Amino acid sequence: MTVFTQPLSVLSAGSMRHAFPALIAAFGKLNHVPVSLTLGPAGLLRERIEAGEHFDLFASANMAHPRRLAAQGITNDAVCFARNRLCVLARSDLGLTTANLLDVITDPKIKIGTSTPGDDPAGDYAFEVFDLIEAKRPGLAEPLKSRARQLVGGRNSPPAPSGKNAAWLVADGEVDLFLSYYSNARLLKHDSALSVVALPEELSPIIEYGVTARKGARAEAGQLREFLLSSDGQRILEQNGFEPI
Repeated sequence: MTVFTQPLSVLSAGSMRHAFPALIAAFGKLNHVPVSLTLGPAGLLRERIEAGEHFDLFASANMAHPRRLAAQGITNDAVCFARNRLCVLARSDLGLTTANLLDVITDPKIKIGTSTPGDDPAGDYAFEVFDLIEAKRPGLAEPLKSRARQLVGGRNSPPAPSGKNAAWLVADGEVDLFLSYYSNARLLKHDSALSVVALPEELSPIIEYGVTARKGARAEAGQLREFLLSSDGQRILEQNGFEPI
């Protein structure tokens, strides 16, 4: 059996924080390859790669960032390995439903929270929702974008309290609702103070996660990439709230 002295370096979107440890554990049982995992907003991770940071595999919450690295010749081709969807995390007493979401979110009194566009794909997807609203109700996209508080996922975002995710922003009243990945929000369905509300289909952006390996990376990087696409990898992703490809 090959003994590896250096772990495989994986940079991954933070929304994979529950799925990737399970993926790494399953991959390690098959290949006995140690893996070092770094999580963060995918846009900022891409910038670190472009600045020369070492990595073997990059998993992004969109296809744009890995495709950009491939176009620069830093990585091999990007492939989609998972899908996600956006939902709304809201105070339960807000009475938010999929049916009334459009009326509620466009109410100027409602405080909206999002991730940071550009730095974090979750913010880009949230702003895409506003553009989709614009198609139904012209004139609303820019007011929604200007009202949205970009509170997480940015290079200048304030740190969240220890052990807490974006849900605390809703629970503590910083915002009335927050546009969140379903893979994260589903874990809060048991919280009676919060509600997890699906977006109407016509307001749901297509969310595809991309993975790419550094050019010249050792063969195990390609093996991990293939494991993500395998039936075992896809099952683990599905168990963690992602939609298989």
